[in-house]
This record gives sequence, C-alpha cells and structure tokens, in this order.
Amino acid sequence: MSISQVDVNILGRQFTIGTPTDEAETLRQAVYLLNQKIAAIQDTGRIVETDKIVIMAALNLAHDFLKMTTKDGLEFTQFERKISDMIQACETALKV
Repeated sequence: MSISQVDVNILGRQFTIGTPTDEAETLRQAVYLLNQKIAAIQDTGRIVETDKIVIMAALNLAHDFLKMTTKDGLEFTQFERKISDMIQACETALKV
C-alpha cells in the first residue's frame, strides 16, 4: 500500500497527514467538510475557544454520519456492505 503525504489546512493551521494514496481525495473532502462545520460554528459567534469549536464540529459530523440512512431505512454501513456485495457479485459474474 502506497502512502501519500497530504497537506491540509484546518483553522488556519497547516498539517501534513499520511494516508493511503487512493484515499487522499477522500481525506481532502473530509477536511473540507470539517472546515465547513467549523466555519458554521464560528459564524454563530457563541463559541470562541478553538478547542471547543473543533470538538463541536467533530460531534456534528459524527452525528450527521450516524443519522444517515437510505430510503429503505438501511444504515449507511449496511448500505455500503450491500453495494460491496453487489460489486463482488458482478465481478464474479464477469469472470465466467
């Protein structure tokens, strides 16, 4: 597995994070979402301490993730597992 070093900016601070090369774009998207949540919290003006802002943003993202369901009521992880099973079935069928 190849590891890439990805430079990201969170709350005006630069970080270099190691991630599998094929997940670098996903990391960038995660940082983008985190920065959006941070900005939304900062815009309210109610919380000014950096550590509290980051904690609230992380809690908001975790809450959003846990609420995610499909129309059939499947949790995200179940939905992801079903997609993986379908991909595997297609790959198996194509090998024949």
